[in-house]
Amino acid sequence: MAAKAFSAAGHLSKVPRIAAENVRPGFVPFAQEELPACSLPKSLSEELARLRDWMADHLRVSGVLTVAVASLSTFCLGYNTGIVAGAQKGISEDAAFGLGGLESGELVSCALLAAAFGAFTGQVANVVGRRRALLGAALVFLCAPVLMALAPGFKLLLAARTLSGMSIGVSSVLTNLYITEVSPASCRGRLGGWAPFIGTSGILVSYVVSSSLQPLPMQAWRVQFGLGALPAALQLLLSRNLPETPRWLLSQRRSEEAKGCLQRLFPEAAESALDQELARLEADLCQSAVASVNTLGLCRKQHRASTIVGVSINVLQQVSGINVFIYFGPQILDDAGFGSYSMISTTVVSLIQLAATAVLIRYIDQIGRRPLALAGIIGMMLGLTLMVTGSLLRGAGLVISVTAWFSLLGMLFFRAAFSLSLGPLPYVMTSEFFAQEARAAGVGFCWAMNWLANFGVSLSFPVLAEAIPGSDGQALIFGIYMFFCVVALVFVLLLLPETNGVSLEAVRLQNSHSQESCDSAI
Repeated sequence: MAAKAFSAAGHLSKVPRIAAENVRPGFVPFAQEELPACSLPKSLSEELARLRDWMADHLRVSGVLTVAVASLSTFCLGYNTGIVAGAQKGISEDAAFGLGGLESGELVSCALLAAAFGAFTGQVANVVGRRRALLGAALVFLCAPVLMALAPGFKLLLAARTLSGMSIGVSSVLTNLYITEVSPASCRGRLGGWAPFIGTSGILVSYVVSSSLQPLPMQAWRVQFGLGALPAALQLLLSRNLPETPRWLLSQRRSEEAKGCLQRLFPEAAESALDQELARLEADLCQSAVASVNTLGLCRKQHRASTIVGVSINVLQQVSGINVFIYFGPQILDDAGFGSYSMISTTVVSLIQLAATAVLIRYIDQIGRRPLALAGIIGMMLGLTLMVTGSLLRGAGLVISVTAWFSLLGMLFFRAAFSLSLGPLPYVMTSEFFAQEARAAGVGFCWAMNWLANFGVSLSFPVLAEAIPGSDGQALIFGIYMFFCVVALVFVLLLLPETNGVSLEAVRLQNSHSQESCDSAI
């Protein structure tokens, strides 16, 4: 079925030939037609292939700082997303706020709705550039935590949290879009994996901060929020290590600046090598030398399949229930029987998830996206099975000291497997699906749907938990998440293409035949 959805010859026109040695098991081949008027001579193409291999090796050293600085945006995203889980209890103890159930829900959900709006505005990167848009988000990440820490009342706290949510949405779009456009195809997955890894680190640090400040009055919730400004300040201080992406500069016909950015990314490369790489990029981009596409333009036939696949993988990431275990993880483990140790237990689970993300970074470009996704989703289903079993056994009256471990191990398996599958896939793959002219709009729209799904799932959990109280209710909720994991498994098997080792300009899903196959498979 996957081969039917994105088949080989003739489906996608005007794309470069993919070398046989780059095809891995599970790879869904693209068209094998040569480039049209923009084609390069065979001898030059061979030289450029060797050049790209050298640049990929070199970027592992000289480009690490660039990728790390860009990924600080996802650290801010992770910290500002996760810190609310530990800060809520402290705010509820503050007499000036009196945080109730409704206010607690508003504090969490306002950031998610704002993130959806922020993801839409990520299209501004088409106008001002990837670098400026990324640093603009960092500036908001610097101001919002300070405003939350200084808020004298709930309304101002809510407004500052909403501002933080907008920067969360913008950075979710721009970080991997930036990394994708500065990375060679042979190591794009590994470098793109830095974003979810550092994002998970931000969540982990937020849990550590919350656990450390628990003994202080009102758990020092203002300090918890305020510390979120530090990584943003660090990113702004290191902004000199963030050159603009050569692809964006070439799309703006600024060839000299593009060459200068390549020199910063590959300082040891000879000038002739850089000229050859620029020629390759220009040849690739001339296939899509059209005006930038806005959100409405994604409905056009040539971008529709890319949008369907991108939106699907982003929504499936959220309906698996992952952020329920991030926002309400301490509460779930508290209900399971861990009591005062629930926050520490959640921190340990996040540490395991971070280790799993490190494994992903190591092997994603060797194994491929699809095999890791399939194995990870099966692991997520195993984790949810343990959590459902623990909840049912607890409801049946089995001793809590036994059933609690089902919940902990289930959450551990779920989040670790998530980091090998639905966790990194939207980060790494969404920007790979779209052509240059539609990339900012496409990634922005897909991530807006991601955050809207996040909002819906996060808001539904406390509502369902209240409507169906007790252990049996939790078992039903976890069973719903397991159902969507099955849907995700089928989606990956039937529709998700392998993009490992393929140049961005070769990853084309907009052919009309491909679109018809995608529609019939869905």
